[in-house]
Amino acid sequence: MKSILLSHIGKRKINQDVILVKNLNPDTYVYLIADGMGGYDNGEIAASISIENIFSFLSDVNIMDEEKIQKAINKANLAIRQFQEQNQSKLGATIGGVIISENVAKCFWVGDVKIMQFRKNKIIYESKSHNLINDIIESGSLSDSKNFSKYAHVVTRSIHGNIEKSKLSYKELDLLVDDILIVCSDGVHNLIDSDSLEYMLSEKSDFDSTIENINQKLIVEASDNASLIAILYN
Repeated sequence: MKSILLSHIGKRKINQDVILVKNLNPDTYVYLIADGMGGYDNGEIAASISIENIFSFLSDVNIMDEEKIQKAINKANLAIRQFQEQNQSKLGATIGGVIISENVAKCFWVGDVKIMQFRKNKIIYESKSHNLINDIIESGSLSDSKNFSKYAHVVTRSIHGNIEKSKLSYKELDLLVDDILIVCSDGVHNLIDSDSLEYMLSEKSDFDSTIENINQKLIVEASDNASLIAILYN
């Protein structure tokens, strides 16, 4: 398994994204990105609290499944709520993660951190963000497509102390040798969508060159905090 991590401040004052890549055991790898929410206080603290509590809970889990991961997120929610009460501060984060064991990637997210799977440089899976535009589309109530874009950045699920609004989405992906997984915050996927990533993967002959190409684009063009984990399964 090979992974490359990128994280850029963009044009923000601070970087509120937090990345964690660790082994749970010799055969299980955990990849997490938490994105502190804009408009809230202490976004970087919320991201750190989320990452620390989720990984701490998962470290004690023997059989990893959707229920156990949700409990890890609930633990992070409780820690966020306690911080809010002690500091009179409103804070929250979105989260996306991949747990790889053998040839299966257990993917989960709350909010708009995205997870994508590429095989032979083609996108074969892309997570659907928890945002207002997707909620409206699913409900069938969108009447004015011209105003589509204004809903895209309104997150409808996050880790911010309310368990009812932090239900994860979960997906298990079978992996083949040379599959590539991308976990990225919205600062990346708002700038480089899955079609662009397909093109960049096909343009370069090797994994390292492709990710460096992405890195250079983020350095030059990213306006928001932009964090990415690229995983090459081998």
